[in-house]
Amino acid sequence: MIYHRKAETVRAIQITDCSPASVARVREFTGGHVLKGRFIQAAQPYISVVVDNRHLKVLEGQWLVHSPEKGWRIYRHSEFEKEYEEGEHGQQSGDGASEGL
Repeated sequence: MIYHRKAETVRAIQITDCSPASVARVREFTGGHVLKGRFIQAAQPYISVVVDNRHLKVLEGQWLVHSPEKGWRIYRHSEFEKEYEEGEHGQQSGDGASEGL
């Protein structure tokens, strides 16, 4: 999904589970190396992404966001909603299909 906020346009995908299909969709979205993982202490699943020489661990429920100006970032769901979906400037566009996983 593509989101527009003021002068910034980003592509974003939400991780709703860590299934093999979700891993494949994140790999396609990022074009990077993607693996499924699990934090040992909390046993919380995540998807590990290596893109642009950065190693990112995206937990279930979080958003992986790419901005041409700011690069790759991770947002909690509430942070993403506040930044990109709320207010008069938050707009989304795309093919109508959500990129939530």
